[in-house]
Amino acid sequence: MSTTFEHKKHVAFWLRCLRMLPQSYTSGDTQRMTLGYFCLSGLDLLGGVQSKVPDEERKELVNWIYAQQISASAGGGFRGSPCHAVSSGAQGSSHITMCYNALQNLAILRDDLVRVERDALKHFISSCQNGDGSFSPSPGQAERDARFVYCAFALCDMLDVWSCIDVEAAVRFLLQSCNADGGFGQGPGQESQGGSTYCALASLSLSSRLDQLQDKERSVDWLLSRQQSGSGFNGRPEKATDTCYSFWCGASLEILGKHELIDSPSDVAWLLSAQTRVGGIAKTPEDMPDVMHSYLSHAALAMHLPSMKEEAGGEGSLMVLEGLQRLEPRWNLSVQSAEWLRNHIR
Repeated sequence: MSTTFEHKKHVAFWLRCLRMLPQSYTSGDTQRMTLGYFCLSGLDLLGGVQSKVPDEERKELVNWIYAQQISASAGGGFRGSPCHAVSSGAQGSSHITMCYNALQNLAILRDDLVRVERDALKHFISSCQNGDGSFSPSPGQAERDARFVYCAFALCDMLDVWSCIDVEAAVRFLLQSCNADGGFGQGPGQESQGGSTYCALASLSLSSRLDQLQDKERSVDWLLSRQQSGSGFNGRPEKATDTCYSFWCGASLEILGKHELIDSPSDVAWLLSAQTRVGGIAKTPEDMPDVMHSYLSHAALAMHLPSMKEEAGGEGSLMVLEGLQRLEPRWNLSVQSAEWLRNHIR
């Protein structure tokens, strides 16, 4: 078990996955934009996109992303991959999560963003909102929950187009999804879970509505209780520890200003124990790595940088996480890429 962050192995892992994913990912091809985000953002947190991906390859990736942009006449937005064929006048090819990931990917690749069809994207975001304030992945779809509210809010914040949605209705939907234990479900009456709690808290923070959460301490307590003694986090009570929840719960606590209450050394040690000899970080130390758990583990470790420095009392103590960049937790992007997006999209 490694006790240091295997930077070189992780860079190699992300480059392999970026260029050719294993066959097991075939079923996720409709979400290729998201799979690409995990690979690019993971590499970005290691400072490797500009140094390890040649200019021509970055241009090819940018052009592929724009090839997934849907025209205004077909509803606007971005699709997840060419699997979503678009015929003349077709609707429903775009997906709000793919739109969110598309902007993230373009920022990571340092695109100038001038080809983003802002008005069409703005219209698509607006058309995904439902009467109860929730959002669906595409207009008219029955599926609706906190994940899609978060994607819509993140897009509105990135583009500064809050006026295109009913923010107060969406906030009501989120607050109605807050349970007595302090966690949030995917919708009203649903069980509290770490991922949906992150989506709700990040959305409230992005929209400057976090003050409408009446009992923040209850949410803090629920999130802290997700960390298992001497280990990482689970997503719900009585569930097994899973590396992805170090991000979902850790970022939620960061948003609430309470990340320092985490037992950082234990969480870092747990995450590092799930590293594999071929790079990447698995769901648990017994599993094989995958791009989602690997990326979210990288993001969780990035949020531990300040506390690890303070814990051991100096810059030298950061050797255990050497090479990681700082994270903007609400957009789930490196600080540098988030700054690029702010400066170029508006």
